[in-house]
Amino acid sequence: MSIFIASTKPITRSKGQSAVASASYRAGCELEDKRYGKTHDYSKRSGVMSADIILPTSLKEQGANIERSELWNLAEEVETRKNSRVAREWIINLPHELSESERKELAHKFTQSLADKFGVIADCAIHKPTAREIERGADARNFHAHIMLTTRKAELDEDGKITLTSKSDCELSDTQRLAKSMSRAKDEVTEIRELWEHIANEKLAEYDHNLIDSRSYAAQGIEITPQEKMGSVATKLERDKYERELKKAEQAKEKGEVYQIDETPATIRGEVNRLIAQRNSEAWSAQLTDNQKMNDAADAIIINGHDIKQTTPSPQLIGGDQPPKPSTKAAAVDEPTKASTPDAPKRKAPSPTDIAAAMALAMNVRKELADDEKQKEIALEQQRQREIAEQNRREQAERERIEQQRADRERAQQQERQAQAERLERENKQFTADKKQMYGSVLAQAADKDIRGVDKTKPAGTAILAISAANEVMHKLNDYINEPRTTQTQRELAEVERSNLTDFVSDKSKQALSEIKNLYRTDDRKTHTEALQTALNDFVGNHSKTADKTQQQALQSAQRDVTSFSNEINRSRGFGMGM
Repeated sequence: MSIFIASTKPITRSKGQSAVASASYRAGCELEDKRYGKTHDYSKRSGVMSADIILPTSLKEQGANIERSELWNLAEEVETRKNSRVAREWIINLPHELSESERKELAHKFTQSLADKFGVIADCAIHKPTAREIERGADARNFHAHIMLTTRKAELDEDGKITLTSKSDCELSDTQRLAKSMSRAKDEVTEIRELWEHIANEKLAEYDHNLIDSRSYAAQGIEITPQEKMGSVATKLERDKYERELKKAEQAKEKGEVYQIDETPATIRGEVNRLIAQRNSEAWSAQLTDNQKMNDAADAIIINGHDIKQTTPSPQLIGGDQPPKPSTKAAAVDEPTKASTPDAPKRKAPSPTDIAAAMALAMNVRKELADDEKQKEIALEQQRQREIAEQNRREQAERERIEQQRADRERAQQQERQAQAERLERENKQFTADKKQMYGSVLAQAADKDIRGVDKTKPAGTAILAISAANEVMHKLNDYINEPRTTQTQRELAEVERSNLTDFVSDKSKQALSEIKNLYRTDDRKTHTEALQTALNDFVGNHSKTADKTQQQALQSAQRDVTSFSNEINRSRGFGMGM
């Protein structure tokens, strides 16, 4: 049997919603959101059977057309307030008894009625439950349509292009509607729900299917308790738990074990809805049992071969109520009797008093059932309160456990951070000592080192010796980095020192060349240039691979400058002032 669902809600910026994003999700496609500079891609989304743009009939007749992306970007563009309603959505449940094409025809007919009624453009997306949703417990018959409507009327401008103008009637406030002698918004929603009921029932009646009813269960006299709205947070918690249970079942299956999935709700709302569903099921069963017992009681008196058409009781005899319709099993009993005893005398039809007695008996049964149902409800409510209290206790214990775990994690993290800080301090101190030792040994050797023709007392000679010493320190740093006992932190510090030393050599090379150019004698300039060139080439040849691209370029530039000056000296035929 089909159920009735026809609900509406606005899509608003105040809730962080976008018409383009909403349309992309419902249609299962990729759309560019020009207002926010994003691209929403739901093209891989499953469960979307169709998605179609439906124009008002007046625009169709004029040959108008618009793409989904253009439509919803236009809807966003015309709204300027930060809390604007950018679209309106209607959700309807499509009868599972119909074929796919019939459901689509039905949804489009209803959508076209809305588009014509309000003069707006609609985007109708038809969904079906996916295999994953069904696996999680969704009803495989849950076919439904998402109908997005523009909040503004659609018209054609002078160029024949679709524009969105004034707000449609369904978006007006009750004050604005009253000024136009219109019904309240609430009443209009009821009218649209009844419109869907009428359109759907026309199609269902063609195939002799059960009809749907737009009235509430209370208005229909059905004692059903509505379930609580779960909300996105509770729904995610329930979904996450179910997926964890499925994963455990799969892992157990791989091991050849059997795992019983825990289907108890993960939240209080889930538990409450489980109890409500249980209560509603019992209410339905009780109602069916009640009806059957009433029919059985009436049959016990009326089953003696009468013609019910001849014995309609007076309303005064039974308090104005009509007698219950005899069950079909009465006729089933009558038929064999007639066949087996064709010559038996015709039985006397029950009198109105007999009918009234049958009804009185049935009413007594109803009263007893009602009393039993009341006791069941009291017991169910008590059970519900106990279960809710227990659930609250479990959740409180779980919150305390989680809070304790969080505190333990924070404490452990703090201890780890402190230990790490102490470790880093020790490693920094050790590297500082190791670096001092490396530089000390190299500088001690450099003090005793003589380079032919280089005056160590002059700035040029000092710079050349510094470059030569840097070459040796770089060797020691490389050995230090490759040493297995060197920690990661010390290795990183050594790499930084190596980079700094490479920059130092580039700068010292330029300084040395500048000091060489200031030497008085040509021979001194030539000798110091050759020494600088040798020291720089040795450094570049040994260590350029560890330098980054910028440092390599700086070293190469220094080499070119030294080489160029060397060539210049060698080409010179004159004598210096000291010659």
